[in-house]
Amino acid sequence: MAATKDGAAASMKRVNPQQIMNCQNKSTTFLSAASRAPLALLVAIIALPFITPTLVEGQLPPRNPPVDIQVFEPDAEPQAVVVTVRGKCDYSEDGNTFAELKTEQVLKEGAVVRTGEDARADIFFRRIGITVRLQPDSEIKLEKMTRRMKDGNAELNTLLDLRKGRIFTVVRSFIHGSTFEVRNAAGRSVIEGGGVKGRYIITADGTHVTDKNSDVPMKVVGETGVTIVAPGKKYSAKDGKFLPLDTPESVLLLIEFDEIHALAEKWDQPQARKDLPQKK
Repeated sequence: MAATKDGAAASMKRVNPQQIMNCQNKSTTFLSAASRAPLALLVAIIALPFITPTLVEGQLPPRNPPVDIQVFEPDAEPQAVVVTVRGKCDYSEDGNTFAELKTEQVLKEGAVVRTGEDARADIFFRRIGITVRLQPDSEIKLEKMTRRMKDGNAELNTLLDLRKGRIFTVVRSFIHGSTFEVRNAAGRSVIEGGGVKGRYIITADGTHVTDKNSDVPMKVVGETGVTIVAPGKKYSAKDGKFLPLDTPESVLLLIEFDEIHALAEKWDQPQARKDLPQKK
């Protein structure tokens, strides 16, 4: 019994008092830090909204950076632009004061265009997909160029007053529900939308030709009624009858129509539409 007590006493003597003190200090430090942890976390949470925006703004780009994008809507206002000028041609915005006609010039509703004796000019009607070539010694007025919405679709209506000479008209893709009209001595020549392509000749004195490759016939509305000029036909309103279309004449017309068609195809490309001057 005495030996046991002596062993226990010896074990207790081997414990260093400094070690006991260190353990007590560490426990106190741990408990103190643990008690302060919730307070520090709470302070961090409260300060987070004030810190985060500064870091994001300084280190990251804006979420939606501004982008300069030009949008060319298909249902925008109709425009007429001069695509080629050959010889002496002029125009007037009011029908009184005339100036030189130039390529890439945008024409407004009411403008008058004239060509000289050995001159010609091509005008492209952007939204309606039609190119008009004024032949030498001709004069037209852009009487009306309007756009309206019907059943959610845009309809374009264009009216030209052919006062002198003759015009060649090429349609690449005509918008359904739209109309292209030319007023002359015979009344009105009407081309209605819905077809893919069409080629027509209209003169101021009332001669009308619909090329054989046209999808849509031309209507001639006169005092005596409506005459349908079918593809491959030539009609004289002055004589009131259809006339034969000679082979040499057909060949020459085909060549010129192909030239105008290629021109219209070039100017109807998206990049060409983008480069056109904007209507003021």
